[in-house]
Amino acid sequence: MTEIVRDEDHSRGAPTIEGTGIRVIDVAKAYEHSDYDPDEITQLYPGLSLGDVHTALAYYYDHIDEFRSESEPASA
Repeated sequence: MTEIVRDEDHSRGAPTIEGTGIRVIDVAKAYEHSDYDPDEITQLYPGLSLGDVHTALAYYYDHIDEFRSESEPASA
């Protein structure tokens, strides 16, 4: 089963799909903002299975408030 991991030495601790180095946020952006469907995302990232994509999207939506707060610009 696909795992989502955080490693401070990789991607600044951003959640990534284990063994790939692909960040969850990149999969989510491809899905939400670029309108790729999960099958197309596996073509965009050939190292990912369809299950990997769905796991990343599930993780993203389960933690969406965290991702949104990280993307907000810092106050001056």
